[in-house]
Amino acid sequence: MSGPEAPGGVGQPTAGVPVAPAAPIAPNLPGQAPPAPSAPVVLPPVKPPNLPPLADESHTTLMSPAGVEEGDGTDWAAVLAVALVAEIGLLWGAACVVLARRRAALSRAESRAEQDRTG
Repeated sequence: MSGPEAPGGVGQPTAGVPVAPAAPIAPNLPGQAPPAPSAPVVLPPVKPPNLPPLADESHTTLMSPAGVEEGDGTDWAAVLAVALVAEIGLLWGAACVVLARRRAALSRAESRAEQDRTG
């Protein structure tokens, strides 16, 4: 035998040296740390995304950030109040039309019934 070669052959452990068992390959179980990523991590850009242009004094946009306009444009509470009043008015008008049609139908039915009795 010459030099560094082990008695069991190339790559074999020598007698009397304990051998560590190979690490078991287990699936990722809950509670275990995920494996380290092999690819580089992609981070979001440092520059914020482009924001939409701000509204002029005469225009209102739905994308304008809150608190940027200090009383320049239409107050959203006023717009909401007008929309609510308009919706209530339309519903009231529709209810009045339905009620008028029912009253007209009832009066026609009563007049027909009276004609049948006298007729």
